[in-house]
Amino acid sequence: AVDKLRASVKTLKGLQGLTRSAMAAQGLGTSSIHLKPKVPAVTSITALRDGYFLTASRYGEKVIKMHKIVGEEVEFVREFKGHSSGVTALVTLDKKGRFLSAGVDKTVTLWDSRFNCEEDSNIEGVVSQEPTTLLAKFNCFERYVHSIGVLNEGSFVRPTDGVDMAMVAAMAKKTAWEGAASVQRAAIQREIIQCSGSFATSQKNDKNVNIWEMTVGENSDEDAAKINLADKLEHDTSIAAMAAVKNAILAGDIMGVVHMWGRKQSLFRSWGNDGNWTKLHVFTPWKNNKGIRSPLEISEQSILNLCLLDGGTFVCGTRSGVVRVWDNTKAKDFVVYKKHATSLKVTSETVTGIQKLPSIKDPNTGEECMAFSVASSGGKVMSIALQRHSSSKQVQNGLHMFNMYSSPLSFDGGTSMSVAAISSIAVSEVASAHNGKACDSVLIAGDGNGKVETLSTLWTM
Repeated sequence: AVDKLRASVKTLKGLQGLTRSAMAAQGLGTSSIHLKPKVPAVTSITALRDGYFLTASRYGEKVIKMHKIVGEEVEFVREFKGHSSGVTALVTLDKKGRFLSAGVDKTVTLWDSRFNCEEDSNIEGVVSQEPTTLLAKFNCFERYVHSIGVLNEGSFVRPTDGVDMAMVAAMAKKTAWEGAASVQRAAIQREIIQCSGSFATSQKNDKNVNIWEMTVGENSDEDAAKINLADKLEHDTSIAAMAAVKNAILAGDIMGVVHMWGRKQSLFRSWGNDGNWTKLHVFTPWKNNKGIRSPLEISEQSILNLCLLDGGTFVCGTRSGVVRVWDNTKAKDFVVYKKHATSLKVTSETVTGIQKLPSIKDPNTGEECMAFSVASSGGKVMSIALQRHSSSKQVQNGLHMFNMYSSPLSFDGGTSMSVAAISSIAVSEVASAHNGKACDSVLIAGDGNGKVETLSTLWTM
């Protein structure tokens, strides 16, 4: 009976430890289980342009907040309201300011950040309508979306925007079909003339990655855009994280395996659906595909974050605090095993975010290195350079930490002190204080207590 009681106590302590880790991994305040954040954790960040960026939380808050970096300070700009529950993902769609958000309410929403939203119409004697920031809400999802990846930014044309080739082509087409008066009417009503693009989504507890094509809405009085399901990439296990660029998609599953998809180009398809998706490689953290693995082993290998670097290289972060760098250019077989990856245990906690950084020069060797930052639920942000070391047999990758930030200790209102988890990171480009024509990269970190910090990306270690 005593042995059974001891075993029960040990099991309870283990469950409490897993609960602490799970809470910290989700950015719920700090890694101390008794603490409750007064402000919801900043779980999503995406950069816009000119120092603007967006933040959101999946816990409670229904709004998306816009901020701007001014010197060493972060200034609040305004809010975007449209979700009925917390926001689970944010991604910038194009340089004109469109962005996509996903929510616990099982919707994906298209927005126009519109920096000049206070400007009036430049047509004399005409009072224009208020600009619309919420362009469209897509309600075709069975579960909430946890990851969005942009495949093609498409085109976005409003008559009040600056003139570019997309506008010239859209205006010429509109004039030919509807007459010259339609262009002036569109300017007065701030009508969206063109709104296209394509993106991929991954949903909670779903084995598929869905590809969506977006086109302009048919009725200007309703949504400015609509989406259609263009493709579905199927997997054997639930996808926990996803990242995408124009012709590549990475899908990381709960078993720790990363699936790489590529798109073959075709001259006989339209821009929006210009090729079929094919699975190119499977990157596995296991030494082989044989053997029985415990639930704890599987849980520790679960992919929580993915980040595409340059030249076929990507980084994944796991629940156990390990980051792995994979070089796709060296992948000869369909299944790529752990021995081909460069791994580093960066934290004893959970990896909560990975962000690509601009290439950085090693001050010791002068070598230009790819770089990325890793955030953890333990309150740290580590910037890492990918160094290439030549040996007699081959060129190998090495990981060197060149910068690290730690959240400061804070009181919980009593005698306990703790560190706030870092729950999301992003990089923003701001005008250089030394050279107005150049830009500096600033790392943005959101923590479990709802605060946002700006961090340096300089080589300091």
